Amino acid sequence: MIAMEHRLDAWMVLAAAAILGTSLVTLHAVSPAIGLQMFFRQLVFGVVGLILLLLLSRLHVTVYERLAPVAYGLALVALTAVLWLGKTKAGTRAWFALGPVTIQPSELARLATALMVAAWLARRGGRALTIKEFVVVGAFVAAPMALILLEPDLGVALTYMPLIVAAYWLGSLPARTWAALLVVAVLAGVWTWQVALKPYQKERVLTILDQERDPYGAGYQVRQSKIAVGSGRLVGQGLGRGSQSLLRFLPAQHTDFVFAAWAEATGFLGATGLLLAYALLLARIGMVAATADSRHGMILCALLGSWLAFQVVVNLGMVLGWLPTTGITLPLFSYGGSSLLACFAALGVVQSVWRFRLVYQ
Repeated sequence: MIAMEHRLDAWMVLAAAAILGTSLVTLHAVSPAIGLQMFFRQLVFGVVGLILLLLLSRLHVTVYERLAPVAYGLALVALTAVLWLGKTKAGTRAWFALGPVTIQPSELARLATALMVAAWLARRGGRALTIKEFVVVGAFVAAPMALILLEPDLGVALTYMPLIVAAYWLGSLPARTWAALLVVAVLAGVWTWQVALKPYQKERVLTILDQERDPYGAGYQVRQSKIAVGSGRLVGQGLGRGSQSLLRFLPAQHTDFVFAAWAEATGFLGATGLLLAYALLLARIGMVAATADSRHGMILCALLGSWLAFQVVVNLGMVLGWLPTTGITLPLFSYGGSSLLACFAALGVVQSVWRFRLVYQ
């Protein structure tokens, strides 16, 4: 007998809830340094995010396929409008201010882009991409990226990259095309270094190669982050007791370097527990992709999983000093309402693929 699943993947929800709970504990622990307001705001957005996950999981996955062009079009409109009407923070015009609440459309537009790419790839079947189709897929992702770079927000723009890499992989690109892409990437990297990157951005890259190059300038954030992580040792200094966090030596302890604050407080054991939660979350997304009963569902889960996995890996690499500081946050953990809602919405879409798949009973 064949029937639909109609049930949530409890393990995925549990992993997401555990990460969110850990985030709230961390924000409360560092509240003497950053204030309690961020804790309460994250709590509210977290509750809204969980509700959003449940609501989106109840929509049949075919709804997302039909509405993908509309969502993508609205996303491009929002990204264009924010350049003129948006609120500026730290030199970046990327937020709409709605009273006391700010919304960052670039975070939500990433999900709309994934929906569009998945819908387009699914409609063309499983054959390999032609040159024209290769360009079309790239344009779908490049358009929002270009608008985000105009804000400018390099960190968020980079989080769109795994979408195009995963799309090309699922599009069965031949080996010679991947080789050509590699050459283009190298040339683009050289051009970016010589022309596009600003001096402070170059310093961040060079500091990764030489940690003591500028310990009180470009290397300060990473240096303090590594001290915080190392000082946690096995069981940590205790919640609300981390010297790096509470004395404000650790910068961006609620956003980019929030993992360092957690590791300082809970040590190796706490950090490992958090990483296991992420491993469970990503494994369940992979499992949903592997068992999806449609090509569209499989592609959609693969794109969303690649986005979340990319952010986890890059943020942890940044915190540990293995990668340049790019402003990429840790999904479901770093402070930020728009990022939190985008992640929960993505998980809601994955849950939809799971709930409405056909299973044999």
